[in-house]
Amino acid sequence: MRKFAYQVRDSAGQPATGVLAANDVAEATRLLRREGKTIISLAAQGPEAAGAAAGIGPLGKKRVRKDDIVFFATQLAVMVDTGVPLTDSLDCIREGTPPGPMRSLLADVSEQVKGGVSFSDALDRHPKAFGKLFAAMVRASEASGTMGPMLERASEYLERDRDIRKKITGAMTYPICMFGFCILVVTALLLFVLPRFEKIYQGKGAVLPLPTRMLLGVSSFLIHYWPLVLLGLVGAIAGIYAWAGTPEGRRAIDKVRLTLPVLGPMTRKACLARSLRTMATMVSTGVSMLEGLNLTAEVAGNSLYREVWTNVAEKVEQGATLSEELRQHPLIPRPITTMVAAGEHTGQLGPVMNRAAAFCENDLKIAIKTVTDMIEPAMIIVMGFIVGGIAISLLLPIFSVSKLMAR
Repeated sequence: MRKFAYQVRDSAGQPATGVLAANDVAEATRLLRREGKTIISLAAQGPEAAGAAAGIGPLGKKRVRKDDIVFFATQLAVMVDTGVPLTDSLDCIREGTPPGPMRSLLADVSEQVKGGVSFSDALDRHPKAFGKLFAAMVRASEASGTMGPMLERASEYLERDRDIRKKITGAMTYPICMFGFCILVVTALLLFVLPRFEKIYQGKGAVLPLPTRMLLGVSSFLIHYWPLVLLGLVGAIAGIYAWAGTPEGRRAIDKVRLTLPVLGPMTRKACLARSLRTMATMVSTGVSMLEGLNLTAEVAGNSLYREVWTNVAEKVEQGATLSEELRQHPLIPRPITTMVAAGEHTGQLGPVMNRAAAFCENDLKIAIKTVTDMIEPAMIIVMGFIVGGIAISLLLPIFSVSKLMAR
């Protein structure tokens, strides 16, 4: 039996609070309603409740895939829009979900909604799974009574965001794999191939060229001091990881990401597309401008863009217009600010920002294709230069050795 703290009103409308024992939220709800009480709030007590509220309980330890959230939002939008009650929709989706983290998550959300908790508050208890933006859209739909259309917009947004992330990940997978393969090839040459050639060269007494001597020195150092090299690499990676966790480190890394020669423009377009799509969705669904700007800052995906939207939110709160503040930041292209200004003047900010977001997403698709087409030959050239350089350095002394053997 678990304990539940409740806040209710009796048949005379008088408020009352207390604690009761029940197996779950549904049973606690039935017990209170049987007594003729109207539930205002109902929450579990104890360590499990605290863990769930913090997102570190039994559900918080299990990772829910983004694809599962997108599928859930799409299913829920269809069912609610066709007139199925919210609680029945949640139970139906839960029953059709295979056992795992997502099913446990849906069971928890369903229990809370049945217990009198609003759907948006139930989603807010699991921010890592659903995100603040999804909960904010649901909260706006609860206030306006447009749950079905709002859930459809939310599912569309989540699906677009998932597709963009997959395209960026796909564009970066190939160069990362090629770079890792290149490191393995070079390491194998230095540790296993070069030592064999070194014995041949030492036996002939020839004067080795400078590139060969440098490679042999690196190979000898790695062979004799590999524990120190490995320890140094682990320490460097741990140090960079810890530094990246600080605000200064995160900002420095994000700045580098925006200024890289080939990947920088793609990163800027990705952050801008995600920000504009989020802001457009918020404005179109009735979320307040300030809340929309703050949510946009959270999902921007880059510290510098987060600073832009946070600064804009502060200025808008003081009475400035959105287009005026966006025009002050070089990370926002001038055509975008011009479109936003036109939307403000015509009272069509939501549709205009949707068009601007679609334009940026199409521009991002072109950038991803361009980067993908450029990276493949570039990585082949780099690998050929590195491996070919090692091979040439190994072959250079052969001419001197062959002369000595001919004497």
